[in-house]
Amino acid sequence: MISRRHSVFFKLHAFFALALIVLSLLFVSALSEQKEQKFHLLAHRSMELSRILEESPIHTCMKQNNELKEAGFKPIDTIAPHCEPIPIPPPMRAKLQSRNIKVTIYKDHEGFVYALGREHCTMYYRDTAEEPTYYFVWFLFFALLGGLVSMYLLLWRNLKPLKHLYEQIQRYGEGEEIVEEPNNGKDEIALISNAFHDALQKQNRLKKSRELFLRNIMHELKTPITKGKLIVELEEPSPNHNLLSKLFSRLEHLIHQMADIEKMHAFSLTKTAKSLDSMIFTALDNLMIEEDTVEINGCTQSIMVDGDLFTSALQNLMDNALRHATSYPIHIDCDGKKICIRNSGEPLKRPVEEALQAFVTERGDGGLGLGLYIAQSVCDLHRFDLHYTYEEGIHHFCIRF
Repeated sequence: MISRRHSVFFKLHAFFALALIVLSLLFVSALSEQKEQKFHLLAHRSMELSRILEESPIHTCMKQNNELKEAGFKPIDTIAPHCEPIPIPPPMRAKLQSRNIKVTIYKDHEGFVYALGREHCTMYYRDTAEEPTYYFVWFLFFALLGGLVSMYLLLWRNLKPLKHLYEQIQRYGEGEEIVEEPNNGKDEIALISNAFHDALQKQNRLKKSRELFLRNIMHELKTPITKGKLIVELEEPSPNHNLLSKLFSRLEHLIHQMADIEKMHAFSLTKTAKSLDSMIFTALDNLMIEEDTVEINGCTQSIMVDGDLFTSALQNLMDNALRHATSYPIHIDCDGKKICIRNSGEPLKRPVEEALQAFVTERGDGGLGLGLYIAQSVCDLHRFDLHYTYEEGIHHFCIRF
């Protein structure tokens, strides 16, 4: 399972959140900068208005309108009710209020309004030199935000098939048969999905061909083995009779081992709740050994396994323990977290990693060396841990659930 901090989607979300924070900070900074520029412009235009009023002779309100209009101050009839007065520094206020003219500055949604009051009239002027640059900042912010959100949604939609592809691969690894239509997209993820689909089809064809081939071989082998066992049973007891009976039983056991290997390679697990004791007794029956050669303790727990395969794993571990034990009984112990099969015997002649490989035998007893390999492979398919130790002349093979 992919951890959250390593996920591509987590990195995408984190990148989008970081970009959104940076964009918001830039927007606030731009608004603050524009506001500061507006007040710089206000100060400059206020000084310009002060200079014009100071240099011009005292006129009537109409003549005053003409002079200020030429300087970029447009006369208006009145101010809106929601206008807010803007405080100005005392030196500027003193200069603006010279010559018996009272100047007040207001701010509304369009900008700044100057109110010039004389004894007989009060005129209102809007500064035409002021440009409504706030709209550009808002437009730029929402344009960038829309582009960022669109890119995020586009990337998220393009990456979303990765989750589906991961789930398919995981299900295929669990042994499920995957039926999926090709992806019609044109991006790299669609190409990967289609390549996986093609490889899956080829793998399914190869698997079915191998299964058919192995099943045919096993069927062809089972028929003469069954006939041979029947003929041997009808023969009179003799040394060759026991030898042939043992030989046919061994061949039949090898056929069952090949069937187990074929099932493992096909990844066709069917997990159900199975009790350990029932699987142990089934394995003992298959091995046709007496119960007094095995001592079982605490194996009443049920676990989710493929019953046939896990029984085969236990059977091969028990068969290995019985064949290599120097004294009996062998011990099978369970504690709720693991099952351990223990037997006395000489140390292994090779590392356990080699003994767990296919076609590796400990003794020249005529076996193919598949028992421990099958047990290890079954544990791997169930994601169990097969652990081996050798202590004080005792071999310990433990399967941890």
